[in-house]
This record gives sequence, structure tokens and C-alpha cells, in this order.
Amino acid sequence: SHQGRVGDDNFISLEQHGEYLYNLLGDRFNFVMDIIGEKAIDYIKRLKPGHVLLLDNVRLLSEETMEGSPDELSKTIFVSRLYKYFDYFVNDAFGAIHRAHTSLIGFPPVLKSMIGPLMEEELMMLDKFLSERSGCVYILGGSKLETKIRVMENILRFNPNAVFLIGGMVSIAMHAIYGSIPKKEVKGILDGIDRRVIDSCRVVIEEFGDRIYLPIDYRYVKDGVLIEKSIENYSYGDPIQDIGPKTVEKYLDIIKGFKRVFINGPMGIIENSLTRWGTEEILKGIANINIYKVVGGGHMISSLEKLGLLERYDYVSTGGGSLLTLLSGEIPMPLKILMK
Repeated sequence: SHQGRVGDDNFISLEQHGEYLYNLLGDRFNFVMDIIGEKAIDYIKRLKPGHVLLLDNVRLLSEETMEGSPDELSKTIFVSRLYKYFDYFVNDAFGAIHRAHTSLIGFPPVLKSMIGPLMEEELMMLDKFLSERSGCVYILGGSKLETKIRVMENILRFNPNAVFLIGGMVSIAMHAIYGSIPKKEVKGILDGIDRRVIDSCRVVIEEFGDRIYLPIDYRYVKDGVLIEKSIENYSYGDPIQDIGPKTVEKYLDIIKGFKRVFINGPMGIIENSLTRWGTEEILKGIANINIYKVVGGGHMISSLEKLGLLERYDYVSTGGGSLLTLLSGEIPMPLKILMK
């Protein structure tokens, strides 16, 4: 498996993951602090039927994140050292299929390959969810405007009964493009965003603007004080750290008119107790609405766990970025290569 990225605080060995799995599986489980070295190979050769071996964090290998085609990555030292000891490659990492990394696309060219049970369940859920043309509301938060625009365009074109409720950092960029904040405050907001992304956003807003809802008020913390403002009073430089109470009320009223809801990404900065309010109010409100609820992404799942609401949601997906990739209509390479 992988854990974190190089340079991140959570870029660590899988040793503690191994301790957790040992508590579940007992003597049927082993962890080796190695991936492709002699120690790992020795453990693999001695593996007994019905036993499980966890190798260390694959991102400790520089080859894991190198770019290349499946055929090119199948020739890496990583794949070449390991594949000969296995009969099949099973990809059950739904939450990572949007990443064309060596551990995900390097083995299929040299091993019989298939999806695992979790991957199958996630894909079947998503296929069923998307094939249903009844009214559905999608709630998108976080950042990455380009990804959100692709999702909106694909879904809104595909399902005439779908609407989007937007939160997070992406909302202020959309407000600037939409023209719903004072023009004098727009300068600088779109700096750093690719012109093509801005143009795509403008096209989506012009064509589907009546089915895209943006925050009408927002909250942020300045010098330890929580400030609430309407979007009409936005001042350039205001950090959009949370949605405001009027937006929460409006969004929950909209959601009540639909049969299904899909949530991916927080409405604000959930690491701060003062600015996670909007996200938590939306999640609590939805939990009390009689509607089919699907949630994805690590931030949202951890928020539901803290609120004790996880069991009130019908389907909790392990995917975040992978879900958005599929919702945008793209088939990611790790999945595409398994379809051959």
C-alpha cells in the first residue's frame, strides 16, 4: 500500500498499519519493513496458504511515482523483482485508481489481472447511482477548480435533473467568473488559474448556471475573531474559510426537494473548529433528511465519524479524487488497463 507523499508528515512506514492488522489476524499476518529487497523476497517465498504479508510503503521507492506507460513501468526494478513470485495481480485500491503509479499499472502487462471485491462494489454503486436519472443534488467542496468543472459539465449534460451546490475555495473563483461579486474586488482572484479552465468554467456557468448554486454568505477568522459577510460585501483578500448560515439554510432547503445526494469535499477549512461549522451543519442536516445519501473523500468521512453520523449515510465511498475522476467521465489508466 502507499501512505502519504514524500515531504508530508504522514509519509511514514506501514509498521503501525501492520500492528493493527496483526491484532485482527494474529499469527496469520506478517509485516516486513522492506518492499523489493532480499528480506521481502524471503518472506514472500515462505508465505503459507491463508496467510497475509504486508510489504512496506511503496512510495518509499522512487519508481512508484515515476511517469510512463504500463509497458514502460512493467520494466522497472520494482515490478521486475516482484512479479515472478505471483500468479495474479488484484487491484482493490479504489481510492487510488486516479493515480497512474507503478504499483497500479506496472503489473498488469506481466501478470493476469483483475479487480478486487471493494473495487467491484464501488464501481457497481457508482454505475447504479449515475444510471438513475431521477433528481439528484451533488455537493462539491474543497479546491481544484479544474476537476470540479469537468465533473459539473459531465453530470449536468448527462442528467437534466441534477443540480450542484458548491462550497470551499472553488466557490470564490466561480463567483468571480459568474460576476456575482463586485468587479473591483475580482482582480487577483483568478491569478494563477489557467485561462482554459476559466473559459471552461464560464461556458458551464452560461449553459447550466440555473442548476449551479454558490454560497450567498461566508465566514472567516481574523485575529481570532469569527467574521460573517454576505457575498455582495466580499472584499478582495477575504479568505473564504467556511459557508455562512444563510447558505446552509438555503442548501438544506434545496436538498429536501431531491431523492438522492452525493457529497465530496468540505464546505470550508475543517481543521479549524471555527470554520468547520458549515461542513458539519450540512452533514447533520442531510442526516435528518429522508434521502439516499452517498459520501466520499477522507475529509468528509472523518467529519462524519467525529459527529457519530457515519451509519446514517447509505453509502460511504473510499474514493475522493478517484470518484471525481470517474464523475468527470474519465476512465483512469489503472482501471482502463484492467478492462483490456
